[in-house]
This record gives sequence, structure tokens and C-alpha cells, in this order.
Amino acid sequence: MKKSYYFIGALLLILSFIFDKQISIFFTSYRASFLNTISIFINNISGYILFLIVFLILLFAKQKKKLVPLILSFISYLILTEIIKIIVARPRPFTELNNAFVLDNNPYKSFPSGHATAVSTLIPYFNFNRTLYYVWIFIVILVSLSRVYLGVHYLSDVIAGVLLGSFIGDLSILLVRKHRNNKKNR
Repeated sequence: MKKSYYFIGALLLILSFIFDKQISIFFTSYRASFLNTISIFINNISGYILFLIVFLILLFAKQKKKLVPLILSFISYLILTEIIKIIVARPRPFTELNNAFVLDNNPYKSFPSGHATAVSTLIPYFNFNRTLYYVWIFIVILVSLSRVYLGVHYLSDVIAGVLLGSFIGDLSILLVRKHRNNKKNR
């Protein structure tokens, strides 16, 4: 992901902290049955399934060089997201606003959104195919907004998850590429 995207994301994160409650109330005030169905379906998809899908896509698309960074991304996503959630211990919106459509098992692990982090970690793995790349960006937006819609995350939680996930994916690819280049130069 380009540096300008990280800068824009950081600005959006700061702005979202200011308007989190209002945005959460807006999203949860206008629920519709078809959106409920879509959001609950997205809620039930875990990061594990997403990584498996991308692993298979990369395998069949002959992008095997990306498999090691993908595994590194997966492990990093699991560890970093959990550590940050424990440190920040931010209450979920439904604990403050009583607006949840679904309840999460831990009401004090809102920041960052694990779903948004997982799906965003996978963005850089689609740069070999422009169509897949933009489809995946759409999926990131859909997953992220569904978390706010369900009342389990604030907008800042999902923006932070998108930034963290994108960073993890980019960094994993960069680290593995540097390691491979160092091995070749020996």
C-alpha cells in the first residue's frame, strides 16, 4: 500500500475518533432485514477462512512466492490484533449504546477490529490481478462497514484494523522479499 494511503487512513482514524458515537448510532438506527442477513453472514466468516481462500487463490494463480509472506501475515495478524485489543481494552459500542444486533463474547476487545484487520492484511496479495485487487478492496469495505452496522465496532476500530492489516500484509511481503534477496546475494 502506498504511503499516501497510510497518511489518509491516519487522518480518517483521527476524524473517526471524534464522531464515533454519532456514526455508530446512525448505522444502527437504519437497519434493514436484507442488510441484517448480509452483516450476520459476514460476522460468521472468520479470518481463518479468508486466509485459506487467499492461500488457495495464490496457489492456483501460480503466485507461490507469496505463500510464505501470507503465512507470516496470518501469524502476525493473530498476535498483533490480540495484543492491541488486550492493551487498549476499549469497550464495544453495544456496551455503551445498547445497539448491538449481535453480541460478542468479549465486550472489552473492540479496538482494532479483528475482521477488518484480517481482510485488509490480504490486500497486497492481489496486486498480480487488478480485478481481484479491486474486488478485495470492495470486500474490505463491506466487512468493515458490517462491523459498525452490527454495533460491535466503532468506525475508528475498523479504520485502525484496515491500517493495521494493510501494514501487516505490506511488511510481511517486504520482509520475505528482503530475506530471499539476502540469501541470493550470499
